[in-house]
Amino acid sequence: MNQKRSCRKNCVLLPKDGPVCSARTVHEERLKEVVVEAINAAFREKEKILPALAENIKSSLEENTSDRIAAVDGQIKALQHELLTTVGIKSSGDELGIEIRRLREEKQAVQAEEASRQDLKTRIDELIAFLEDLTCELTEYDEQFVRMLIDKITVYDDHFIVEFKSGIEIQIDE
Repeated sequence: MNQKRSCRKNCVLLPKDGPVCSARTVHEERLKEVVVEAINAAFREKEKILPALAENIKSSLEENTSDRIAAVDGQIKALQHELLTTVGIKSSGDELGIEIRRLREEKQAVQAEEASRQDLKTRIDELIAFLEDLTCELTEYDEQFVRMLIDKITVYDDHFIVEFKSGIEIQIDE
């Protein structure tokens, strides 16, 4: 992280003095403090957070995408068979080919959805494991924890929102 964070689009260049920036600047040390506060807040609330995360995992895995993929595969196979029987009829073949392409795209979308769901499950599992293994509050910033747990920090005038990779958001007041 840099010592200061600034936004170039809010800067105005003055002829002699250089840029004047109206964007808020946050020192790296303050961001580190905010992260430690957020992780500790999650730790203090782990009795509430862990069941919610477990429920999130359960609900994200409830839908069985393999059934949806099998259904789409069955439709594709039936259409391909129908396509073979209509080899001599051009207009039917074109329509069937378009429908087969559409179903293949649908299958690809379902597979991408499943991959996204698995990624979310992995991130939630990591946060659960971290909170379960954490025996006391953090006293100092740890880059490894931050990379593993934190997705982003949003800076407001009077508070910060720390978003964990699992989707949990913790507000830290200024």
